[in-house]
Amino acid sequence: MITIYSLKTKRERTERERQRALDILTPERKAKALRFRRSEDQIRGIATGLLEEYVLWKEFGVSPEALRLGRGEQGKPYLTDHPEAQYNLSHAGEWVVCAAGMQPLGIDIEQPERYSERLVQRFFQPDEITDILKRSEEERANVFAEYWTMKESFMKLCGAGLSMGFSGFRTERMHGRIELLPALDPEYGRILEKMGMRDGAEPVCRFLDIAEGYVCAVCTIGVPQLKNEAVTWETCVDGLEKLRDA
Repeated sequence: MITIYSLKTKRERTERERQRALDILTPERKAKALRFRRSEDQIRGIATGLLEEYVLWKEFGVSPEALRLGRGEQGKPYLTDHPEAQYNLSHAGEWVVCAAGMQPLGIDIEQPERYSERLVQRFFQPDEITDILKRSEEERANVFAEYWTMKESFMKLCGAGLSMGFSGFRTERMHGRIELLPALDPEYGRILEKMGMRDGAEPVCRFLDIAEGYVCAVCTIGVPQLKNEAVTWETCVDGLEKLRDA
C-alpha cells in the first residue's frame, strides 16, 4: 500500500498561523522555508515541511525530534533509522503532495500550463513528440503534463531527479510503462535491479486525481495499491503540536 497525501497551500496565512507552523518545523526545514523572499514561496516551503513531518509521523511513527535523514547513492533522502520506509515530495502551484510506503517510489505534480513545444522537441522521444503534436492545441498541454509527470516520477524513483537525463528511457502514456533504452546509464540499471526489477517487475506510472488543472503521477516497481488522502494545514499543525506536547 502506498498513500498519497495532498495539501492545498494557496490561502493567505496570518502571522500567528505562520509562526505557529514555523515553531513545529525542524531547524533545517524552517531555514529552508525562510530562505524564500516572496511570502507565497515561504508559505509553500512551510507547507511542504508540515506535510513531510506529518506524513513521516503518520506513516512511520517518526516524530520531528527523532527525524534523521540520510542520502542514497544518487542523493535521494531516506530515514536513517527506517531505511525500508520510502517517501517522496513534489509541489506545483497551490498543491504539495507526498507519497509514502514500504517500497521504492517517486511522485511528481505539474500544471499543464507549463507546456512548451521547445521542451517537447528537446527532451522527448520521437514517438512521444508525435503523440503530443498530433493533438489539438487544447489537448497538447495536458498530454505534455502527463508525459512530464511520468518522466519526473520515474527519475525520482531512481533517486536522481532531472540530473538523470531523458535519453535513457521512454514512456508509454496509455499503459503507464517505462521502457529502458540502451542509452540508460548502467548505474541506474543496477539501482532498479536492487529495487526489484530483477524479479520481472517493471517501473509503472499511474495518474492521480488531485485537483482540476493539475496532473500528478506516482511511479513504482510493480503495481501496489494506492490510497489518496487530502489533509489541511490545520490538520498537520494540530497533529504535530499534540505530538510535540505529549
